[in-house]
Amino acid sequence: MTDATDLELLESLQLRFAMANTLEQMQKLVSTLLVPLLDKLDTCGAAVKTKIIGLLGQVNKKLKGYPQATLPIGMLVESALSSPSTAYSQSFRLMYITMAAERAESEQLVEAIPTLLDGIHQRPTAQSKSLAVALLTSVWRCATLTDEQLRSFKFVDNHHRGEALLKLALDLLMFNLTTQSSEDDAPIVVAGLSTSGQSVITNAGKAPWVTDSEALRQLKLNVTRIVGSEQAFPIEMPDTVHEQRFLALLCGSGDAYFPHVSSSCEDSLKRMRAADCESLTFISSVLELFLGSPPDKSADDRRQPVTPALKLKLFGYLNRSAAATAMFPQWLQVIFQSLFGQGTSNKLRRQGMVFLHWVIRMAPLEQITKAAPVLLQGVRKVLTELTTSTSVSIDGDIIRGSAYVAWGTLAKRVPALVISDLSHLQELFEAFDTESANVRLSIQESLLAMLPAYESSPLDDATSDQLLELLQQQLSSSAVRQTRYCALRYAISAFPFARMEARWLCVLGLADSEREIRALAQSGLVITPALASTESSRLPPLAEAIRFLHSRVMAPATIPRLGAGNPLVFGGVVGFGRSLILASGMAQCRGQAASGLEPDVVDLDALNEFSELATALQRESMQTALTGLFTDSSYSNSPLSLWAEVAGYALTVSTLSDSPTALSQSLMCIVELLSLSPVDASLAFFEQRQKFKAALSARDPLVQQRSMQALSVVYAAKLYSDARASLDAVDVELWNGQTATYLRELVAVVAMPTDSRTLDERQGAILALGHISHGLCVARLALGGNRSWSDLGLNDLEVALNQAQAVLLEGIVAASNTTTHPMIVSALCVAVGEIGKTGFAGVSRASALAIEAMVAVGEVVKKTTDAKVQDAGYSALANLALGNEELATRFIEFLQASVKTATKKQIDVHFKIGEALAIALGRFQCTLVGVGWIFPIEPAAVYGEGGLEANGAAIDVLLELVTGKMAVSPSPQDRQAAVVWILSLVQFCPRLAALTPWLSKLHTCLCGLLTDRDEFTQEAASKTLGRIYDMGDATLKDDLVYSLMSLFGGSGSQQQSVRQRIEADEPLLEQESLGQTPDGRAVNTTYKSILSLASDMQKPSLVYQFMQLATHTAVWSSRRGAAYGFATIIERARESMQPHLKAIVPKLYRYTFDPSPQTRAAMTSIWRALLGSGNSSAAAEGEAAGGSEWAASGTSVVEAHWDAIMDECLGSMGQREWRVRESGCGALAGAVRGAKPELVVPFLERMWQMSFRVLDDIKGSVRDAGLKTCQALATATVAWCTPRDTREASRDAQALAVLSVVVPFLVDSGVVSDAEDVRGFSLGLLLKLCRSSGFYLSASVPAITERLLESLSNMESQAANYLTFHAESHDITVEQLEAARLGAVKASPIMQGIELVLEQLTPESMAELVPRLQTIVRRGLGLPTRAGCARAIVFLCVKRADLVRPHAAALVKAISGALTESSAVQRKAWAAAIGFMAPMLSAGMFRNLLKHVEKTYVDKYDEDLRGVCGLVLEQLSVRCPERLREDDGARAAASFVMLGCWDSNELTRESFRCAWREYTLGSGAKLVESHVGELLGLPLAFLSDDSWPRRIQSAAAISDLARVLERAARAQSGGDKAGQALATLADMALPELIRASQGRVWPGKAQVLECLVLVCTAAASAKSNGASDTQRVVCELLLREIPRGDLAYRRLAVTHFCALVEAVPTLDVYAEASAVMLDIIARGMGSATAMDVDDEPMQRPLQLTLIAAAIRALLLALPKTRVLSSEEVAAVARVLCEVARDGVWNIRVVGLECLQALVSHCSKSEQDRTDLWRALDMPKALHAIRVCASEGKYVAVRTAALGALEAVLDALQSNDSELGLQGAIARDVLDLLVDDPVPSIADRAKDARAKISGDLKLTADNLA
Repeated sequence: MTDATDLELLESLQLRFAMANTLEQMQKLVSTLLVPLLDKLDTCGAAVKTKIIGLLGQVNKKLKGYPQATLPIGMLVESALSSPSTAYSQSFRLMYITMAAERAESEQLVEAIPTLLDGIHQRPTAQSKSLAVALLTSVWRCATLTDEQLRSFKFVDNHHRGEALLKLALDLLMFNLTTQSSEDDAPIVVAGLSTSGQSVITNAGKAPWVTDSEALRQLKLNVTRIVGSEQAFPIEMPDTVHEQRFLALLCGSGDAYFPHVSSSCEDSLKRMRAADCESLTFISSVLELFLGSPPDKSADDRRQPVTPALKLKLFGYLNRSAAATAMFPQWLQVIFQSLFGQGTSNKLRRQGMVFLHWVIRMAPLEQITKAAPVLLQGVRKVLTELTTSTSVSIDGDIIRGSAYVAWGTLAKRVPALVISDLSHLQELFEAFDTESANVRLSIQESLLAMLPAYESSPLDDATSDQLLELLQQQLSSSAVRQTRYCALRYAISAFPFARMEARWLCVLGLADSEREIRALAQSGLVITPALASTESSRLPPLAEAIRFLHSRVMAPATIPRLGAGNPLVFGGVVGFGRSLILASGMAQCRGQAASGLEPDVVDLDALNEFSELATALQRESMQTALTGLFTDSSYSNSPLSLWAEVAGYALTVSTLSDSPTALSQSLMCIVELLSLSPVDASLAFFEQRQKFKAALSARDPLVQQRSMQALSVVYAAKLYSDARASLDAVDVELWNGQTATYLRELVAVVAMPTDSRTLDERQGAILALGHISHGLCVARLALGGNRSWSDLGLNDLEVALNQAQAVLLEGIVAASNTTTHPMIVSALCVAVGEIGKTGFAGVSRASALAIEAMVAVGEVVKKTTDAKVQDAGYSALANLALGNEELATRFIEFLQASVKTATKKQIDVHFKIGEALAIALGRFQCTLVGVGWIFPIEPAAVYGEGGLEANGAAIDVLLELVTGKMAVSPSPQDRQAAVVWILSLVQFCPRLAALTPWLSKLHTCLCGLLTDRDEFTQEAASKTLGRIYDMGDATLKDDLVYSLMSLFGGSGSQQQSVRQRIEADEPLLEQESLGQTPDGRAVNTTYKSILSLASDMQKPSLVYQFMQLATHTAVWSSRRGAAYGFATIIERARESMQPHLKAIVPKLYRYTFDPSPQTRAAMTSIWRALLGSGNSSAAAEGEAAGGSEWAASGTSVVEAHWDAIMDECLGSMGQREWRVRESGCGALAGAVRGAKPELVVPFLERMWQMSFRVLDDIKGSVRDAGLKTCQALATATVAWCTPRDTREASRDAQALAVLSVVVPFLVDSGVVSDAEDVRGFSLGLLLKLCRSSGFYLSASVPAITERLLESLSNMESQAANYLTFHAESHDITVEQLEAARLGAVKASPIMQGIELVLEQLTPESMAELVPRLQTIVRRGLGLPTRAGCARAIVFLCVKRADLVRPHAAALVKAISGALTESSAVQRKAWAAAIGFMAPMLSAGMFRNLLKHVEKTYVDKYDEDLRGVCGLVLEQLSVRCPERLREDDGARAAASFVMLGCWDSNELTRESFRCAWREYTLGSGAKLVESHVGELLGLPLAFLSDDSWPRRIQSAAAISDLARVLERAARAQSGGDKAGQALATLADMALPELIRASQGRVWPGKAQVLECLVLVCTAAASAKSNGASDTQRVVCELLLREIPRGDLAYRRLAVTHFCALVEAVPTLDVYAEASAVMLDIIARGMGSATAMDVDDEPMQRPLQLTLIAAAIRALLLALPKTRVLSSEEVAAVARVLCEVARDGVWNIRVVGLECLQALVSHCSKSEQDRTDLWRALDMPKALHAIRVCASEGKYVAVRTAALGALEAVLDALQSNDSELGLQGAIARDVLDLLVDDPVPSIADRAKDARAKISGDLKLTADNLA
């Protein structure tokens, strides 16, 4: 085509556009020609192009005048995308596309959206921006998008469409209205957007939503609707798309300007699956939003960071993402931007610090190491900036605290950052003084977090010294508690134990004012087993340590509080030094065969407790170590002398000498040093004896005693040393002079009278006399027993000693006869005992004095009640017997008598006596005597070799007394004394040969005491048996075992049986044989358990070890018990049991949980002993808790024997004995706590089986124990199966393994158990797992859900079940009860658990869950279960619609079959579930659903069952109204929906009407007009139904259709569409209605008649032509029905007849109607007057209303086309006059009205009316009117009478003759009405009278 032709065409087109003067013309031109014109631009020449451009301009101008005109947006977009075009023509297309988007209809916009998205993806950037504006405009102008429209976008097939939309949505949802800049009038870029992105969103500021906030809100809501829709973005789309959706909605949820947008986004986020925080694409997008675009992008495309509020939301995902911590340097930028970025806030800083901590913990090491200096700089900057800030707030403290913690954790992660630079520590320590109390805890946490950096990396010497200096400075100068605490922690942990400078800081910490710090300092000085078990390799060298301590003690203190002059510091020095000495000695003694000590025994109590040496091990260790310190030839140059100076420092400093504790500690160390070190130390201290003498008057008895012991040692050592060298070397002046004088001075002090001032001085003097005398006698005897004082040249000293002995004896004798102060008496006993140790050596009558002293001391003991005096007395007696063997028998007799005076509770007396006996009879073979020897002189030198032997004869006497009398005495005190005395002998004299012959007899005696009623006696006997067993040889041990087993297993003849069982490896004891001993007494359960344990192990000999290990009485933990050295016994017993641990541990572990407290305590002590003393604290804690967790043991022991322990525990839980079952429960619970899941899983199912079994045990205590076991298992299970923030493959595997056992067991066995407790616990655990286990439960969701749903009914309250059967008696309806039950289901924790577990569904588990749900729907029992199932389905539809969609059809099919169940509440729940799933159904399934609902409605006559159909339709109308409208099958159901709107039940009716409103969307009339034939289908079918209600309902529905069409016909004013529909209605409905109206009368038939009349009248109004045959047929039918049926039916039939006749005035049926009506009136009037008052009360009113209706029917039936004949008039007039005259008021009114109409009808006749007037019988009529006019009660009657009179008068005017005849009568009637009190009646009457007067006059004139 040439250009000329084109120009001609364009001219033609231009003319056509110019001539277009209407909207239709313009619309047609634009729709057809615009796109071809634009396409022509690409191929035409310049002239044509110019012409086209001109034409387009003309078009634009014309379009401005027609804003309603739409442009073909679809064609425009396709043209822009498909055809090759130039940029010039494309710009026109884009302009018109934008214009079209502003004008198009909603349906056109929806169709164009996918194409626009394709264009945005395909076209260049410049064009895509214009298309984006058009897209946003289209979305803005779209009405509410339906699910089908959203699916039509087909994002699932074209991902790029969704991505393009999401990109725009992200920018749009962050955009908000902004102001213009005042400088260059440029728009401000909103946070989170780029300049170009904002330009696209706003169309360069031209978009309507830039200035209109409502438009922006609507646009955002529409976009949110699309982005949040699962129909638009199905689950099948890639995860990256869903991540973009999530980000867009997340940005929208932070919209502060539009709350509706924010809430809509939040709701959509809740329905979406949570974002994967480990997705790299997601985290990258989050970081880009947070930080903005990188700098390498252009300025226009560079995205700004988002708002602070949105950053806070993004932090919620960054703080949980390990992937984010691997993106460097983005995470560094995030941290610094949140801390220091522009516009940051305290909330943002806090989240930034949280993210910093997360990064430090999770970031790769190489990244964190690289960024550590920068991060540290940032942390310091935060602290600096907040320090300079003047405002102080809680947020500021939190941020600063977090910064400090970050500092520490960063240093922990990167130790190299701080290890070489102590300035970090310096700053943190200094910060304590400047920060608030809230921040100090964070600084402390930071320092402690930094501590591992210094522990793991060794420091060089310079740094180490610098650190020590820093710590000492902080410890000494800081007043802040946390500073000192942290300094001590560093001193303890950052340095090895051997570093004495660090230990010195711990010593200084002992002087702190805070208890916590003192305890920490003490822990830093404790020597642990790890330190003591090696050859001092980790301990500081002893000599160097002593020198260090000496230097620090002697150095002047700059701070007195921290100097050695502080008693606490000094106590720490001597305590730590003594511990080091003792540990060094033990290390040296360990392994030495000569010592007789076990190689691995470490007495930690002695090491770390400042107590006297109590065992041979401790004494020898101390002696070895002190001897080792004497390294040089000269004492003064050795470390030993330095230690002596340190120990004696307290004697020279007043602050220490005034402190009893410090002085006592000093003196104890001095005494140990003097007695156990070489004699040189004693000689050195002799010169300082005055310091000891100064302590004589101390108020502390312990200070006095130790000072006197020191004096005694130094005097003895001096004398012995001098005299042994040479007699000439003895300094006579010293001894005869100074020493004798000093003794005489002491004697003088003792002789002084006692008062409060001299009491301490006298006590010290007495003790000094006793100890010094004893020391000097020891020295003299050691020099040679035959040497006297005279031989030594010390006569004066001898005299002084004799005086001292005499005064002490006199004092003790006086104390026995008089009242003396207990302190003095006690001191005298001690002093006499000290002198008696040497048997009053050197005195001529020594034996007599000893006897005299024993008698006196005995009297003192008998008379005193003071415990200290008693102890001193018994010790004195023992020492007297020790010094003189002849007194042993007398001593035993005295003690036997003393026992009788003791009470049962005075157990300490027995122990003291036992110790005294061991000392007196065992002599130096007693360990107490050896340990108590304080002189550096061997005892053999003093007493001779024979003097060290035990007193065998006295021992025989004692044991004969004990076994023969005391052990079988009825007195419990005697039995207690017997067993304690035996125990003392075997304990303190283990190598005593005199005991060997007695062992068997003692064994028998003690076995009898095992069954004593006194618990203490039993335990003491058991311990003694163990010691006796250890003392025997192999033969004796076997005999003892058989004896013991025979005793408890039988007697006599059974002993051989015991031997045979042992040899045959059979069980030794039957359980029943432990019931009692041969003499019939019950066996204590503790020892029954011990014997049983040994029996089960087939190792009877172990029973003695068990008895040694078992202890539970408090006395054994007391100081008295400790003195008996049971630690050593336990160590030895433990060693002997090591080979049997494999058999011991399982049973012993169970016994530690025995229900008997005694047995449990005994077995716990055995367990603790077997595991070593290091576990004692744990054991104590476990025992205090009622059974030890891990039985107070280390984890490794239980793990090593795990399988055996589990077999024992689980097996015992099924035993017959309740004690065994209960102990098994406790043991299992203890083992599970803290156990590793991989150990538990193999036994887990058996654990639960047995736990549930005992949970239903017959015994209450076993049930309680079973409950605790179940709780322990549950706690462990929940802990193992709770996901962590950071996933670990190993933990996930463990959790899945546990759940694979637990969940099936709970589901299959627990929840369905017959035991109520088991069911309840199983259900509770399942709910806990649902709340905590998260995605671990994915595979178990179907089983859990099914069982929990069933449990809703099983666990329902019994009250609900009761009320179900007794609701009426409690005035509760079934509906109320079911509603309450349903409310309980909704609020039930079980339902909450179901909802939680359903969130973990996967497609695979959903496929498994659906059949289970179907089963519950079809066969589930109980309302709660079925209601819960419905709620679960609804929950899935809301939360996991993507999983439900593939299975929606199956679920709907199952539920549709359950819609007819009896419960109304449940039917409603099922309907709701169907409503939620309906949008997911296919079109075919949706049609089937509607058909099923219709069939249910049609087939079921019960109104409740019909109601559920309405509920379903109501739900469908709410959830998916578009499905009801769009589907052909749904339209086919319109007849059903419309029919249901007229259901007899109100609720059902309302449900259907709701569905109908949604179905029609307000266009009901149009729908009825278009589909009247379809709508009539079901109602017409029901008209012939056997059910009367169905007929009535159908009639009502057809009536409604008729009314709607009639109104539409009137509204159309001449339109024929509604008329055609009415004609169709009449044609289809009238035959059926006529057929239904025939036949017998049935209840409700009147409504069919009404419908019939309504259809006839509606059709008549539409046709507007004469009466049809059908109408006449209907009238005849009605006339036939009127005489039939009851009064009510007849009245309604008459009423419907009236309606039809009134609607069709041309219908002449008077002839037929009058006969029927007159008959009704005649019969009615007769029956009404004759009706008796006793007849039915409603019959008379009904009869009267029927008469009134019949009269009205006569009125309406008067023919309009003819005049009645005179016969017809006469018949009617007669009846009407009678009615008006005799009827009741309402009948009178109707009769008068009809009479008025009849008169008017007759007056219209154009023929001769004489016959008619005659037929009217005017006189009777006027009479009737007169009667009514005179009615004084009813105004209506008089008004009707006036109307009738006026009609008569009007008729008379046309008949002059009649007027003259009847005028007077009429005037009389008028006169009555003129006087009527009602003004309206009176006025009308006056007007009528005036008129009639004129007429009468005129008539008279005419007649004249």
